[in-house]
Amino acid sequence: MHLLEIFNIVCLKKILQPIFDDDIHMTSLIPSFDLSVLPKEIPIFDLSGMVLLPRAHLPLTIEGEKFKALIDDALKGHRLVGVVQKEPQDQARNKIFRSGCLGKITTFSEAEPGKYLVIVSGLMRFVVLKELKQKNNYRRVRVSYEPFSFDLADEQYVLSEREDLLALLKDYLTLYGISPNWDEINATSDERLITSLAMVCPFEPREKQALLESPTLADRCRIMTALIEMAFLRGSGEPWVAH
Repeated sequence: MHLLEIFNIVCLKKILQPIFDDDIHMTSLIPSFDLSVLPKEIPIFDLSGMVLLPRAHLPLTIEGEKFKALIDDALKGHRLVGVVQKEPQDQARNKIFRSGCLGKITTFSEAEPGKYLVIVSGLMRFVVLKELKQKNNYRRVRVSYEPFSFDLADEQYVLSEREDLLALLKDYLTLYGISPNWDEINATSDERLITSLAMVCPFEPREKQALLESPTLADRCRIMTALIEMAFLRGSGEPWVAH
């Protein structure tokens, strides 16, 4: 799907709401900022072109037996799972990226025989230390949360880069004759806007990984702005010069 088609969806607040939840607070899920309560060995959804971020929601439709077994096992316990992207350049070895996000299965239903519908809510990011022996054909990894311990704190400051991003979005959408509801967009919080765009825009896997691994919201906003700028310049036919 092309970037401009995604914006027809993303720019509506009623669509952003299911993707991001301002009411998810890490302190309610991880008491006293204690990382020791989190599992060090977790099952993972190894997905292509999909990322999960803290306080965001990832809806998944599951039909394969591997992931259905993962969900069945997770529902018997704490419901915690990891989401990690597959390396696009290393499909033969089925390699995964070095970091992902821990999430909790917060919604589960069986739409029809053989098909699961789940929503995984993001908690905090992790670094993959080692891949473990598979269980019921799904992958498991040992992880460390320390490099992303700052995920436990909600970022409250206002992004100065937001205006640059919105100006670029406006130029891009105008180029393709799209008129979103800017009142809704302007009312959307910084983190909700950036997180939602990072998760749903059809960027390349390595670009999505860069957004996932951005230390702060400001860093993610700058990367997002650069990615959309490149997409805008490609669409306008103007030459792109790195700066």
